[in-house]
Amino acid sequence: MDETIINSLTSLVDFNQDELIIFMKRLKLRKVIKNEFILKPGDICKTMVIIKYGGLRYFTITEKGEQSHWFAFEGEWLGDYESFLIRQPSQNFIQALEDTELYCLSYDDMQELYAYGAKFERFGRLIAENLFISIGRSRNELASLSAEQRYINLIKTYPNISKRIQIQHIATYLGIHPQSLSRIRRNISSPKT
Repeated sequence: MDETIINSLTSLVDFNQDELIIFMKRLKLRKVIKNEFILKPGDICKTMVIIKYGGLRYFTITEKGEQSHWFAFEGEWLGDYESFLIRQPSQNFIQALEDTELYCLSYDDMQELYAYGAKFERFGRLIAENLFISIGRSRNELASLSAEQRYINLIKTYPNISKRIQIQHIATYLGIHPQSLSRIRRNISSPKT
């Protein structure tokens, strides 16, 4: 079994070895190349994914341009949870930021896992809660924090993000232009006197 995935699963719920085997049998391995989309507007999100290695971004396109809502990397789950649950078309994109290997969990497989008992149901609830918190935090930060503070929070969460993805994607997450992000990065790296 894959250690990254096992660590991610057991960080939420204390699955025993047999339960991990049951869970892992439901996950389907998929490889995506850099810039490939795993979800586009109009598609129904058929799977939630957990990343073995690589990175994804979740974003929308509005009249103002692209708006990245969050990023996910090794050991993290991602999907359009609303579309996944209600089986309705998404309005969002999910795109690989780099060559990525991930495991997919379908809606039907998730429902089958719930039938195995409380630990699996708890896992589903915790994933939903974490996604809800991530969305809320992203919205609140965009509305209440400066771009510089949002960038500082982002690099605290993902210290190597600027080495892994394009600056323009980080800028769209912060709601600023890449040139503004370059100034913020210079200000942060230069000691203040």
